[in-house]
Amino acid sequence: MNIQGKDIYMQNTWYIWLVVLAWIFLLYLLRKRRRKSAAIRHVKYRKNSEQRRKDIAIMKELLSRFMEKDVYIKLLDGHADGVVKEVSDNGVVLENKDGLQIVNLEYVLKVREYPYKNGKRILILDE
Repeated sequence: MNIQGKDIYMQNTWYIWLVVLAWIFLLYLLRKRRRKSAAIRHVKYRKNSEQRRKDIAIMKELLSRFMEKDVYIKLLDGHADGVVKEVSDNGVVLENKDGLQIVNLEYVLKVREYPYKNGKRILILDE
């Protein structure tokens, strides 16, 4: 095979890899969009307000266990992190290096304390 043959071969494999990576990226975006819409639909179309109040009361009690601890909170559309300063009827106040952050308890999916190793915060990858 001469040099031109290798060059054509390399161009063809480049296009194949580009198509494969584009498909993987597209599947990732579709999965992320589907999860987000399912979570929004779950919160938006709850049957009754009694169940909603019960869920908020449970989340409020759980978050009160994390007072003055560094936490990672997964929300419907992203995440929030910081030290829990106050838990009120419908929200939680977090303090991080940027300032205060207030999160509505209706949109909280998961609360987790930050793990520490050797005195440093370990990165949490979003699930």
